[in-house]
Amino acid sequence: MRRPRLNVLRTFEAAGRLLSFSRAADELSITQAAVSQQIRQLEAYLDADLFIRNHRQLTLTYTGVAYLDAVHEALDRLDTITDQLFPDRSAQLVTLRCTSSVATLWLAPQLGSFHTLHPQIDLRIRTMDRDLEDNFSQGSRQEIIVLSENSTASGASKLLDITITPVCSPDMINDNIWPKTPGELLDFELVHVVGYKDDWHRWFRNFQTNEIAIPGRLSVDSSMFALEAALRGEGIMLGRRPFIDKYLVSGDLVEVFSDPFHLHASYYIQQNQNARNSSVIINVVNWLKGLAAQQIEIRAE
Repeated sequence: MRRPRLNVLRTFEAAGRLLSFSRAADELSITQAAVSQQIRQLEAYLDADLFIRNHRQLTLTYTGVAYLDAVHEALDRLDTITDQLFPDRSAQLVTLRCTSSVATLWLAPQLGSFHTLHPQIDLRIRTMDRDLEDNFSQGSRQEIIVLSENSTASGASKLLDITITPVCSPDMINDNIWPKTPGELLDFELVHVVGYKDDWHRWFRNFQTNEIAIPGRLSVDSSMFALEAALRGEGIMLGRRPFIDKYLVSGDLVEVFSDPFHLHASYYIQQNQNARNSSVIINVVNWLKGLAAQQIEIRAE
């Protein structure tokens, strides 16, 4: 039996991991049309639907989830073996793991400057919204992880402080019904992101004195999905600054409250203890710390 081609499997893995044909196209340096065509060819070849295509939203079918896990594992194994057999190449390759929001909203706009500064480094970004610390323990020597929200991982050092604040589209709330207290948010749709420790439940525990039932009608498994829902005016999300600052500056999003109704957390950076003296690792870590320092300066202005 003829098997699917490797390039088609890489396209499926990127689209399934990012849950976006357009972001997969950007990562693979091909067109969105090419991604869509390859996915259709793969589904036709397997005689199975791998994705559910809704308006402006892409999700995996149960079959797609199972196949993605297997393909992701196989490609990771292939990449690892390639790096081991060709050490001259692997010495310049660094894998950076982080959440999709960190990658898309914070790192992606800065990648051009990174490649200008370090053209010899092959920086590979892998996005995972959950189990970052578990995946680090299975990672390679040349790997860095940006851990989210008050990680207690051994050897992790603070990278960036963030502010967690309710945000929404300005079209969602008018002056007559603008919430003034935390409890009044219950009259609005709240967008929940599964897996975050700093979620609506913690926010209400901090700022609402009496016990209340928190509605959970709209729940997503990616902060990027939550952001897109908030931008469309479908609900209020807990936005993480500075990652969403450009949307606040543009006016596409507004903060519902000012202090004191903010949560605060920190992002940490962790690397393999045996790679701390690696020049390529040092260069990537210093670049990340430089980006964090720029955010501190901007917020202070």
